Parts: sequence; structure tokens; C-alpha cells
Amino acid sequence: MKQTTFLVTTMLILLFSSCKKDDENTYAKFSVKQKVSTSKSTNSETFTFSKALIGISEIDFEIETGSDDNDFEYEGAYQFNILTGASSPAISSAEITPGTYHELEINIDNVLTSGKSIEISGTYDNGTTYQFEFTSTLNEDYDIENTTGINANAGETVDFILSLNLEALFNGVDFTTADVDNDNIIRINSSSNSNLASIIENNLDNIMDFDDD
Repeated sequence: MKQTTFLVTTMLILLFSSCKKDDENTYAKFSVKQKVSTSKSTNSETFTFSKALIGISEIDFEIETGSDDNDFEYEGAYQFNILTGASSPAISSAEITPGTYHELEINIDNVLTSGKSIEISGTYDNGTTYQFEFTSTLNEDYDIENTTGINANAGETVDFILSLNLEALFNGVDFTTADVDNDNIIRINSSSNSNLASIIENNLDNIMDFDDD
């Protein structure tokens, strides 16, 4: 039995490349990247992800300047490929105000080309290998806070990072109890293994972090 767990922590990196002008306004360009890390665990289990897509219809950054809160918002139908770091369509440049950003709000929405909001496929191995496909039509807002705040100074480059721990998304999911289709794939959605789909959707709040490194 394997004694280490391969922990895939995937990061959607909200990378802002800013330009400094004479008036010192800060201009930003939004792009997507991923990070993968490993850590040891006492559990003998491994996840391997072959697909991880998330649809987002709104991205809202909140800044505090004195006593006023300001929102900077992108709206559209954005498809994020978490594994490759690609987004479709690309998000255009935007001007942001220097200050301290404390909160990121996203709306996970069914804007993927399939009409879903989340599509994740892969294998889970705990001595027995299970192939799974999870899909969801979830439409939900999520607030991810950074209590310390991330400083964005005029003319500087700031990296806003939304990290999603894909393995932790499946915490509490017992694949041994799942119904398996004739092609040996465990499909998890609102009509197949719906109890497991609910567990995964409820985990979303706990697997996202907002930081700058």
C-alpha cells in the first residue's frame, strides 16, 4: 500500500500585470495559471485529474480605501481550464485603483460549452482504482476573504491568486458506495450518485483561498 498521498492543489492565479502612466493609475491584465504541489499523508490514496473545468460569470474584487468599499467587476461567460491555466474567452485588460484588496467574489455558473458549471474527471486509487466524472449545474456566489489584505500600489504588478484544492473537493466522498455505469465509470451528478454530488458541491466553500503568492 502506498504511504504517500499525491495532493494536487490547483491554483487559478489571477495575475495582474499593471502599467504605470503619468497619472500613476494602475492598469491590469487578467490571466490564469495553475500550481501543483505534493504533500505526505497517512492515507494511502491518490487522485489523478484528466479534466477540470469551471464556468464563472462574474469576478468581483473588493478594495477598501478609507471608509469606502469599491468593487471592480468582470462579467461574462468565462470557462477556466484549471489543469492548463487557459481561459476562454480571455479576459481583457482593466484599470484598477491602488489600495488594499480584502475579498474576491466569484459566481460559479453554468456557462461552460456543455451547459454545465463544473466538469471534473479523473481516477481515484486507494488500492482499487475508480474512474469518475463529476458534473454540476450549480449557480452560486462565493466570497473568498483575505483578512490581512493584498496591497496594490500604483504602477506595480500584483498577483491575485484563487487556489482550489481539487483533492479536498472530494473530502467525504466514498467511491466504494457509488453506482458504477456499464462502462465502469462512476458518474456523479444530480441524477446519478446525487448524494455524492451534494457532498462535493458543499465542499466548494472550504477548498478556495485568495492570496498573492
